[in-house]
Amino acid sequence: MIALLRRLEAWRQRRRFLAKRGAMFASADLLVVSHTKSGRTWLRVMLSHLWHLEHGLPVNELVHGDNFKRRVAVVPAVHFERDTRFPPETGELRPRPEQKVLVLVRDPRDVAVSFWFHVRHRASDAELARKRIPLAARNLDLFAFATHPELGVPRVIGFYNRWRRELAELPHATTLRYEDLRADTVGELDRIVRFLGQTQPRARLEAAVAFASFENLKEKEREGFFASGRFGATSRSPEPGGEDALFKVREGSLGGWRRRFTPEQAAELDRLVVETLDPAWGYGR
Repeated sequence: MIALLRRLEAWRQRRRFLAKRGAMFASADLLVVSHTKSGRTWLRVMLSHLWHLEHGLPVNELVHGDNFKRRVAVVPAVHFERDTRFPPETGELRPRPEQKVLVLVRDPRDVAVSFWFHVRHRASDAELARKRIPLAARNLDLFAFATHPELGVPRVIGFYNRWRRELAELPHATTLRYEDLRADTVGELDRIVRFLGQTQPRARLEAAVAFASFENLKEKEREGFFASGRFGATSRSPEPGGEDALFKVREGSLGGWRRRFTPEQAAELDRLVVETLDPAWGYGR
Protein backbone atom coordinates (compact mmCIF):
# COMPACT_ATOMS: atom_id res chain seq x y z
CA MET A 1 0.00 0.00 0.00
CA ILE A 2 2.82 2.40 0.89
CA ALA A 3 4.59 1.65 -2.39
CA LEU A 4 1.37 2.35 -4.30
CA LEU A 5 0.90 5.69 -2.52
CA ARG A 6 4.47 6.65 -3.33
CA ARG A 7 3.99 5.86 -7.03
CA LEU A 8 0.75 7.84 -7.02
CA GLU A 9 2.45 10.84 -5.44
CA ALA A 10 5.33 10.59 -7.94
CA TRP A 11 2.77 10.57 -10.77
CA ARG A 12 1.06 13.64 -9.33
CA GLN A 13 4.35 15.49 -8.98
CA ARG A 14 5.27 14.72 -12.57
CA ARG A 15 1.89 15.93 -13.80
CA ARG A 16 2.32 19.22 -11.90
CA PHE A 17 5.84 19.57 -13.26
CA LEU A 18 4.71 18.95 -16.84
CA ALA A 19 1.83 21.39 -16.55
CA LYS A 20 4.04 24.16 -15.16
CA ARG A 21 6.90 23.64 -17.60
CA GLY A 22 4.54 23.21 -20.52
CA ALA A 23 2.91 26.57 -19.79
CA MET A 24 6.33 28.24 -19.60
CA PHE A 25 7.40 26.56 -22.85
CA ALA A 26 4.30 27.75 -24.69
CA SER A 27 4.27 31.33 -23.40
CA ALA A 28 7.98 32.21 -23.63
CA ASP A 29 9.08 35.08 -25.87
CA LEU A 30 12.47 33.39 -26.11
CA LEU A 31 12.86 29.63 -25.89
CA VAL A 32 16.46 28.59 -25.19
CA VAL A 33 17.00 24.95 -26.16
CA SER A 34 20.09 23.13 -24.95
CA HIS A 35 21.23 19.81 -23.57
CA THR A 36 21.99 19.84 -19.87
CA LYS A 37 25.52 21.13 -19.13
CA SER A 38 25.87 23.25 -22.27
CA GLY A 39 26.37 26.65 -20.64
CA ARG A 40 22.78 27.81 -20.30
CA THR A 41 23.18 28.94 -16.67
CA TRP A 42 26.10 31.13 -17.76
CA LEU A 43 23.95 32.65 -20.50
CA ARG A 44 21.04 33.07 -18.06
CA VAL A 45 23.27 34.98 -15.63
CA MET A 46 24.55 37.35 -18.34
CA LEU A 47 21.07 38.13 -19.66
CA SER A 48 19.73 38.59 -16.14
CA HIS A 49 22.55 40.96 -15.22
CA LEU A 50 22.00 43.01 -18.36
CA TRP A 51 18.38 43.57 -17.38
CA HIS A 52 19.41 44.27 -13.79
CA LEU A 53 21.73 47.01 -15.00
CA GLU A 54 19.14 48.41 -17.42
CA HIS A 55 16.00 48.21 -15.30
CA GLY A 56 17.15 47.85 -11.69
CA LEU A 57 15.86 44.29 -11.33
CA PRO A 58 17.28 42.39 -8.31
CA VAL A 59 20.93 41.56 -8.88
CA ASN A 60 20.66 38.20 -7.12
CA GLU A 61 17.70 36.95 -9.18
CA LEU A 62 17.83 35.16 -12.53
CA VAL A 63 15.36 35.35 -15.38
CA HIS A 64 12.99 32.40 -15.20
CA GLY A 65 9.97 32.44 -17.46
CA ASP A 66 8.11 35.72 -17.02
CA ASN A 67 9.41 36.64 -13.55
CA PHE A 68 11.22 39.72 -14.94
CA LYS A 69 8.54 40.52 -17.50
CA ARG A 70 5.91 40.82 -14.76
CA ARG A 71 7.97 43.68 -13.30
CA VAL A 72 9.23 45.29 -16.51
CA ALA A 73 7.07 44.63 -19.57
CA VAL A 74 9.87 45.15 -22.13
CA VAL A 75 11.96 42.30 -20.67
CA PRO A 76 11.10 39.09 -22.55
CA ALA A 77 9.85 35.94 -20.90
CA VAL A 78 12.73 33.48 -21.28
CA HIS A 79 12.32 29.74 -20.82
CA PHE A 80 15.25 27.32 -20.85
CA GLU A 81 14.35 23.83 -22.03
CA ARG A 82 16.29 20.71 -23.00
CA ASP A 83 14.49 20.08 -26.27
CA THR A 84 12.53 21.71 -29.09
CA ARG A 85 9.53 19.63 -28.08
CA PHE A 86 7.86 19.22 -24.71
CA PRO A 87 7.88 16.77 -23.18
CA PRO A 88 10.62 15.17 -25.30
CA GLU A 89 9.02 11.73 -25.05
CA THR A 90 5.76 12.79 -26.74
CA GLY A 91 6.43 16.19 -28.28
CA GLU A 92 2.94 17.49 -27.48
CA LEU A 93 4.24 21.06 -27.62
CA ARG A 94 6.39 22.60 -30.33
CA PRO A 95 7.58 26.22 -30.69
CA ARG A 96 4.94 28.68 -31.89
CA PRO A 97 5.57 30.14 -35.37
CA GLU A 98 6.25 33.60 -33.92
CA GLN A 99 8.32 32.33 -30.98
CA LYS A 100 12.03 33.11 -30.98
CA VAL A 101 14.19 30.04 -30.45
CA LEU A 102 17.87 29.97 -29.52
CA VAL A 103 19.58 26.58 -29.89
CA LEU A 104 22.64 26.49 -27.62
CA VAL A 105 25.15 23.70 -28.23
CA ARG A 106 28.52 22.62 -26.88
CA ASP A 107 31.03 19.98 -27.97
CA PRO A 108 29.20 16.68 -27.27
CA ARG A 109 32.31 15.24 -25.62
CA ASP A 110 32.54 18.11 -23.12
CA VAL A 111 28.80 17.86 -22.53
CA ALA A 112 29.00 14.13 -21.80
CA VAL A 113 31.81 14.58 -19.26
CA SER A 114 30.06 17.46 -17.49
CA PHE A 115 26.76 15.56 -17.55
CA TRP A 116 28.46 12.56 -15.93
CA PHE A 117 29.59 14.78 -13.06
CA HIS A 118 26.08 16.20 -12.81
CA VAL A 119 24.40 12.80 -12.72
CA ARG A 120 26.95 11.36 -10.31
CA HIS A 121 27.17 14.26 -7.85
CA ARG A 122 24.39 16.85 -8.26
CA ALA A 123 21.20 15.45 -9.80
CA SER A 124 18.49 14.43 -7.37
CA ASP A 125 16.58 11.20 -7.72
CA ALA A 126 13.54 13.25 -8.79
CA GLU A 127 15.52 15.00 -11.55
CA LEU A 128 16.85 11.71 -12.88
CA ALA A 129 13.33 10.30 -12.88
CA ARG A 130 12.03 13.31 -14.85
CA LYS A 131 14.79 12.86 -17.41
CA ARG A 132 14.18 9.10 -17.56
CA ILE A 133 17.73 8.36 -16.41
CA PRO A 134 18.10 5.24 -14.22
CA LEU A 135 19.69 5.69 -10.81
CA ALA A 136 22.21 3.03 -11.82
CA ALA A 137 23.76 5.57 -14.21
CA ARG A 138 25.51 7.07 -11.18
CA ASN A 139 27.59 3.91 -10.91
CA LEU A 140 28.95 3.94 -14.47
CA ASP A 141 32.57 4.90 -14.99
CA LEU A 142 33.17 7.93 -17.16
CA PHE A 143 33.96 6.15 -20.43
CA ALA A 144 31.01 3.75 -20.07
CA PHE A 145 28.77 6.76 -19.46
CA ALA A 146 30.25 8.78 -22.33
CA THR A 147 29.71 5.98 -24.85
CA HIS A 148 26.30 4.89 -23.56
CA PRO A 149 23.71 5.40 -26.34
CA GLU A 150 21.09 6.86 -23.98
CA LEU A 151 23.35 8.88 -21.68
CA GLY A 152 26.57 10.09 -23.27
CA VAL A 153 27.94 11.37 -26.55
CA PRO A 154 25.50 9.35 -28.73
CA ARG A 155 22.57 10.87 -26.81
CA VAL A 156 23.85 14.42 -27.34
CA ILE A 157 24.54 13.78 -31.02
CA GLY A 158 21.02 12.46 -31.48
CA PHE A 159 19.58 15.70 -30.09
CA TYR A 160 21.89 17.89 -32.16
CA ASN A 161 21.17 16.10 -35.44
CA ARG A 162 17.42 16.44 -34.95
CA TRP A 163 17.69 20.08 -33.95
CA ARG A 164 19.72 20.82 -37.09
CA ARG A 165 16.95 19.32 -39.22
CA GLU A 166 14.25 21.22 -37.32
CA LEU A 167 15.94 24.61 -37.65
CA ALA A 168 14.61 24.91 -41.19
CA GLU A 169 11.07 24.69 -39.77
CA LEU A 170 11.61 27.46 -37.19
CA PRO A 171 11.23 30.90 -38.83
CA HIS A 172 12.65 32.84 -35.86
CA ALA A 173 15.57 30.72 -34.71
CA THR A 174 19.29 31.14 -34.31
CA THR A 175 22.13 29.00 -32.97
CA LEU A 176 24.85 29.68 -30.44
CA ARG A 177 27.91 27.51 -29.85
CA TYR A 178 29.35 27.56 -26.34
CA GLU A 179 32.84 27.68 -27.84
CA ASP A 180 31.99 30.82 -29.83
CA LEU A 181 30.51 32.41 -26.73
CA ARG A 182 33.75 31.72 -24.87
CA ALA A 183 35.88 33.07 -27.73
CA ASP A 184 33.95 36.35 -28.14
CA THR A 185 31.61 36.64 -25.18
CA VAL A 186 30.73 40.30 -25.62
CA GLY A 187 30.19 39.95 -29.37
CA GLU A 188 28.00 36.85 -29.10
CA LEU A 189 26.00 38.29 -26.20
CA ASP A 190 25.41 41.41 -28.29
CA ARG A 191 24.22 39.23 -31.18
CA ILE A 192 21.71 37.44 -28.95
CA VAL A 193 20.43 40.73 -27.54
CA ARG A 194 19.90 42.03 -31.10
CA PHE A 195 18.16 38.76 -31.99
CA LEU A 196 15.69 39.69 -29.25
CA GLY A 197 15.13 43.05 -30.97
CA GLN A 198 17.03 45.00 -28.31
CA THR A 199 20.31 46.89 -28.10
CA GLN A 200 22.70 47.31 -25.19
CA PRO A 201 25.69 49.67 -24.91
CA ARG A 202 29.03 47.91 -25.03
CA ALA A 203 29.90 49.01 -21.48
CA ARG A 204 26.81 47.26 -20.16
CA LEU A 205 27.57 44.11 -22.14
CA GLU A 206 31.11 44.08 -20.77
CA ALA A 207 29.80 44.53 -17.23
CA ALA A 208 27.44 41.57 -17.62
CA VAL A 209 30.26 39.42 -18.99
CA ALA A 210 32.55 40.40 -16.10
CA PHE A 211 29.82 39.64 -13.56
CA ALA A 212 29.32 36.17 -15.09
CA SER A 213 33.02 35.29 -15.16
CA PHE A 214 33.85 31.79 -13.97
CA GLU A 215 35.76 32.97 -10.91
CA ASN A 216 33.06 35.44 -9.88
CA LEU A 217 30.26 32.90 -10.25
CA LYS A 218 32.27 30.30 -8.38
CA GLU A 219 32.77 32.71 -5.49
CA LYS A 220 29.14 33.85 -5.45
CA GLU A 221 27.88 30.27 -5.49
CA ARG A 222 29.89 29.47 -2.40
CA GLU A 223 28.61 32.68 -0.74
CA GLY A 224 25.00 31.73 -1.45
CA PHE A 225 24.55 34.99 -3.35
CA PHE A 226 21.85 33.92 -5.81
CA ALA A 227 18.25 33.44 -4.78
CA SER A 228 17.91 30.75 -7.44
CA GLY A 229 18.11 27.14 -6.32
CA ARG A 230 20.25 26.41 -9.39
CA PHE A 231 23.36 27.35 -7.45
CA GLY A 232 24.83 25.82 -4.32
CA ALA A 233 26.36 22.51 -3.35
CA THR A 234 24.26 19.38 -3.10
CA SER A 235 24.08 17.39 0.10
CA ARG A 236 25.52 14.29 -1.60
CA SER A 237 28.71 12.98 0.01
CA PRO A 238 31.66 13.83 -2.23
CA GLU A 239 34.30 11.38 -3.34
CA PRO A 240 37.71 12.02 -1.75
CA GLY A 241 39.05 15.31 -3.11
CA GLY A 242 35.91 15.80 -5.19
CA GLU A 243 34.13 18.54 -3.23
CA ASP A 244 34.09 20.88 -6.25
CA ALA A 245 31.92 18.42 -8.15
CA LEU A 246 29.05 19.14 -5.76
CA PHE A 247 28.80 22.75 -6.98
CA LYS A 248 27.07 24.06 -10.09
CA VAL A 249 30.09 26.07 -11.28
CA ARG A 250 32.75 23.41 -11.70
CA GLU A 251 35.05 23.90 -14.68
CA GLY A 252 33.57 25.20 -17.95
CA SER A 253 36.69 24.46 -19.98
CA LEU A 254 37.00 23.98 -23.73
CA GLY A 255 38.16 20.52 -24.77
CA GLY A 256 38.81 19.54 -21.17
CA TRP A 257 37.14 16.20 -21.84
CA ARG A 258 40.24 14.80 -23.59
CA ARG A 259 42.48 14.71 -20.53
CA ARG A 260 40.02 12.41 -18.75
CA PHE A 261 40.39 9.54 -21.22
CA THR A 262 43.13 7.30 -22.54
CA PRO A 263 44.26 8.01 -26.14
CA GLU A 264 42.29 4.96 -27.30
CA GLN A 265 39.14 6.10 -25.52
CA ALA A 266 39.51 9.65 -26.86
CA ALA A 267 39.91 8.25 -30.37
CA GLU A 268 36.64 6.34 -29.99
CA LEU A 269 34.80 9.50 -28.92
CA ASP A 270 36.36 11.38 -31.84
CA ARG A 271 35.12 8.67 -34.18
CA LEU A 272 31.57 8.98 -32.84
CA VAL A 273 31.56 12.72 -33.50
CA VAL A 274 33.18 12.58 -36.94
CA GLU A 275 31.04 9.72 -38.23
CA THR A 276 27.63 10.50 -36.72
CA LEU A 277 27.31 14.23 -35.90
CA ASP A 278 26.00 16.63 -38.56
CA PRO A 279 29.18 18.46 -39.70
CA ALA A 280 27.28 21.77 -39.86
CA TRP A 281 27.81 22.08 -36.10
CA GLY A 282 31.57 22.27 -36.69
CA TYR A 283 32.70 19.74 -34.08
CA GLY A 284 34.09 17.04 -36.36
CA ARG A 285 37.23 18.85 -37.42
